[in-house]
Amino acid sequence: MAKLGNRIREITSSHAGVYGVAVYDPASGKSTALNADETFTAASIGKLPALISLYRFAARGEVDLEDKVSIQQSDYQPGTGILQNEAVGYTVTLRRCAYLMINYSDNTGWEMLHRYLGRDNIEAETYAIGARSTGYWIPNTTTPNDVMLMLRKISDPSFTTKEMSSEMLTAMTNTVNEDRIPEPLPDDVRVAHKFGSYGDAFGDAGIVFYQAPDGKDRRYYLVVLSQGTTEYEARETMREVSSATYEAIARPGNRTSRR
Repeated sequence: MAKLGNRIREITSSHAGVYGVAVYDPASGKSTALNADETFTAASIGKLPALISLYRFAARGEVDLEDKVSIQQSDYQPGTGILQNEAVGYTVTLRRCAYLMINYSDNTGWEMLHRYLGRDNIEAETYAIGARSTGYWIPNTTTPNDVMLMLRKISDPSFTTKEMSSEMLTAMTNTVNEDRIPEPLPDDVRVAHKFGSYGDAFGDAGIVFYQAPDGKDRRYYLVVLSQGTTEYEARETMREVSSATYEAIARPGNRTSRR
């Protein structure tokens, strides 16, 4: 991890912008970080608190994921997603809305869930897991360490249920944008992640599932946030950090990368 930390510093220092990185390997219990407590614009990574809150409420029996939510005029948001193309009154289940919010990074879906669950409730759940440096709504900010906490809760069956954890991870897999953390990794590696882009801020945060040389299924966590850069520059940085992290933790040998 010390060598990986040095490599991450080399990579980020060679690119424009400010970067925050957090890495955690549960197999070894070791981690490394760069500016992990610094505040960055969360962009669409800020949708994770709504996802966590919904499934936490469902696990406690406070909502049913098959309950319906309908689009109101005030819900329409430009940018990513497909719900903005539907008419007022269009109805989806909470489960479907959450899937679109994460997999398609649907901004209208986010607004719908935000309205349904309530800002105060989402902020309370975010605070309860320890992500206390996150500004959930406006300003939409977070830290690499807070995002790491969110990823670990999503992948922990005891936080919700085994089935609900699996659903959240499915929504985060094979998303509409796979060109950051997932892009340089081997085809047989699964990445459950959430990306974000807004202004000069770009990020990606994911759980990388791989098979170790001993045949065991393992995972590690990687968060990369950036500020004050271009999408091209940030994307290249995230790819390089992703590749270096995989090399350090998974030791891929001669596997073929995606490109």
